[in-house]
Amino acid sequence: MKLKDKIAAQIDLLKESFVKTAQTIFQLAELSYQEVKSSQLLANLLEENGFSVQRGVAGLATSFIAVAGSGTPKIALLAEYDALPAIGHACGHNMIGVMSCGAAIGLKYAFETLPFTLVVVGCPAEEHGAGKKDLIKAGVFKDVDVAMMIHPASMSTGFDIAYAIRRYKIEFFGKSAHAAADPAKGVNALDAMVLLFNSIGLLRQQLPEKVRVHGIITNGGQSFNTIPEYTSAELGLRALKMEEVNFLEEKLRSLVEGSCKMTGCTSKITVEEEMPEVYVNVPLAKTLEENYKLVGEKVSMRTYEQGVGSTDMGAVTQVVPAIHAYVNITGEKIVPTHTKEFALASNSEYGYQAMIRATKALAFTVYDLVNDKELLKEVKEYFVQRRRDF
Repeated sequence: MKLKDKIAAQIDLLKESFVKTAQTIFQLAELSYQEVKSSQLLANLLEENGFSVQRGVAGLATSFIAVAGSGTPKIALLAEYDALPAIGHACGHNMIGVMSCGAAIGLKYAFETLPFTLVVVGCPAEEHGAGKKDLIKAGVFKDVDVAMMIHPASMSTGFDIAYAIRRYKIEFFGKSAHAAADPAKGVNALDAMVLLFNSIGLLRQQLPEKVRVHGIITNGGQSFNTIPEYTSAELGLRALKMEEVNFLEEKLRSLVEGSCKMTGCTSKITVEEEMPEVYVNVPLAKTLEENYKLVGEKVSMRTYEQGVGSTDMGAVTQVVPAIHAYVNITGEKIVPTHTKEFALASNSEYGYQAMIRATKALAFTVYDLVNDKELLKEVKEYFVQRRRDF
């Protein structure tokens, strides 16, 4: 029996357990940094199958590192497991960790002794907090040769297009006064916030293509009959390169300053989060796509028109050769992520069948990297040269 057949057979033996784990994580729907039971499920699964597990890495209570084997290369498979507020696992993170864990377990059992180091990294807070950046700072990826993960979507591909993003907290400070008895003594912080959002709306017609500016008001005042002395908002700037985000930030700061001048308020701008764009490792992406074909998964081209989001996996692709791939869990229907419809697909029979196919393809790609020294060399050289063929 060929080793890829052995890997697939091992994954099939455990697929019911993998599906059950994904279903349980779906029901838990734990938010960023609160994925206590979800991370424990995955860590326990790996530990029960012979991996050495370290929990609470980089000061993140819901992170973990699971290791099997020894020597080089060192291949990391990344797990995510946080849900979204209100709509739960509408981004399919209940499957991501299972795919990485399942691939790792399948590899471990297919080899009598792992002739390389296999690592599963439990990554909290992708949706809100960028946990992978903390793991990078803690040195988790410093000796990793290649890192991979697969994200549910409406297409299957080894490639990604992702916005760089910077998220801000914007605050305006004014002076309260009775809105009816003595409004002239107030300095209206809500006026400043409304001016800012209106200014952003007007700015959009002069912005370059393929950038995004969006946000919400998180505090619009204290009571209807009091001139608001404080307002706050959460805003995100996105572009396909971080250099363009920097350009957008200059515009944003000018608009905030203008709102202050027009109302007499003061302001504070705080950078809450930052995620760079994804560097696609082309030879690695193509290898995964070849393995998708082996497991019967139809490969599609990744295009901007399919919709583009942001991911803290971008930070990982900046420090090691890596891919943020996708698997189609919606069949022939295109369903946007972060919707109730995508949440249904994330807990569907078809979705879980696709998850198992992707688990096999991911494991096969690890095997190719270990078995083909020329492929590994090409992947690493591509990263060093930072070519952007895609």
